[in-house]
Amino acid sequence: MRAIVTCEGKVYLDEVEEPQLSERTLLVRTLYSAISTGTELNLISSKTKNPFRLGYSAVGVVEEIGNGVKGFEIGDLVACYGAPYVFHGEKLSVPITLCAKVPQGVSLKEAAFVGLGAIAIHGIRKANLQFGESVVILGLGLLGQLSYQISAHANYRVIGVSYSNEHAEIAKKFNYQNGHVINLQEKNEDSLLQYIDEITEGNGVDAVVITAHSPDTKLIDNALKWVRVGGKIVIVGNVKMEFDREAFFQKEAEVLISRAAGPGRYDLNYEKNAVDYPVSLVRWTEGRNMKEYIRLLKERKIVFSPFIKEYPFEKAPEVYSSLKKEPNILGTIFKYSKE
Repeated sequence: MRAIVTCEGKVYLDEVEEPQLSERTLLVRTLYSAISTGTELNLISSKTKNPFRLGYSAVGVVEEIGNGVKGFEIGDLVACYGAPYVFHGEKLSVPITLCAKVPQGVSLKEAAFVGLGAIAIHGIRKANLQFGESVVILGLGLLGQLSYQISAHANYRVIGVSYSNEHAEIAKKFNYQNGHVINLQEKNEDSLLQYIDEITEGNGVDAVVITAHSPDTKLIDNALKWVRVGGKIVIVGNVKMEFDREAFFQKEAEVLISRAAGPGRYDLNYEKNAVDYPVSLVRWTEGRNMKEYIRLLKERKIVFSPFIKEYPFEKAPEVYSSLKKEPNILGTIFKYSKE
């Protein structure tokens, strides 16, 4: 079977060994896989010396079921997340803890982004927001758009902040009563501070979730200006960890790192062996965050299919070249076969 591979800065389709079904896994024929632009372009630019399979989020149909699997049947549509089990490949063998059923009627294109959806959900959970609190989502690429929509439907007062005209306009289309979008290419930071003062009575927002991928060393310092005393800054995107100590001292703010899609990630017993954590001990695992993302799609609380660009799987080398030239593309997927 074929998979998309990077090596020494190049991207190509390669023949790889077909994944084998094992206990507590599903053999999935891929229908769509989603590109995580920032992560994958970084991997390509690192010019790894050994071939490396790109991708970590997909949707497909179950073709075989391993021993001990319950709750899934052959023919089910499932969304899958998590390297090395999920990648841009024609077939995948995925532990059941990294699979979520996709109901009929849910957009398979949107479901293919289950990994990014779960990452967005976990980032918001890390802020530990309460009913009535406020949050700034800094960066409105795909991860930021998902975080903005999820926060609005959780009924937080949410402000989406973008440095991109295109991304700001997309977020404005949703017109949430409890949402507001600031485009820092059009307005200066004073307008943002003024709006934050208005909705928080001058206290500052309860949290800033940074979803941007940026080398800007001032992002955290900017977030400190917006957050209240004792507030939280949650880092989801790939940003420079540099900040003004005195500003932190004055705000006594918390800085939190959001690791991928939630508890279970990088735990071999949870992922490879598909041994779930009890709900009584860990309420929101990465798998349960995935299921929550699919529920939000089903209820049309998350909508972004009009902004997804679709390409044939075979066009992968050209697609990655175009992504380097068009950083404002919101979502990109590969299509493998007919649904």
